Amino acid sequence: MAGFEAGFLGEAYLWVKALHVIAVIAWMAGMLYLPRLYVYHCEAEVGSKQSETFKVMERRLLRAIINPAMFVATILGLMMVAHLDAWDEGWMLAKFALFLAMGTIHGFLSRWRRHFAADQNRHSAKFYRCMNEVPTVIMIGIVILVIVKPF
Repeated sequence: MAGFEAGFLGEAYLWVKALHVIAVIAWMAGMLYLPRLYVYHCEAEVGSKQSETFKVMERRLLRAIINPAMFVATILGLMMVAHLDAWDEGWMLAKFALFLAMGTIHGFLSRWRRHFAADQNRHSAKFYRCMNEVPTVIMIGIVILVIVKPF
């Protein structure tokens, strides 16, 4: 990879890598904050000004930050994997599995936002406190796989 990172192609790769990391940070910031908003939203009375404010905050966070950041991180990540030809490496397969798990959590967060928007939340604040930890655990696994490449 050292030879690949030399010259123009290497410079382009490094820009893709930097932008990927920025997108992942934005995605994870939102994924860690949205369940926390849900915890507080559970405590707000349905129809209250506070509840309506949480609805706006949750929608904006998801649509303006989390969704676009996930899209950019995914596209740039696929570009890097293609250039590195790492499709069949063990660490990459495990990372991809964790990426799919993160995407699944993202989908659940989106569904739960729709439930809150319709005043039909089905879960407790304790549930969302627990779910708040899931993206962190997945993120830790991904970072270890990418940096350490244990297999």
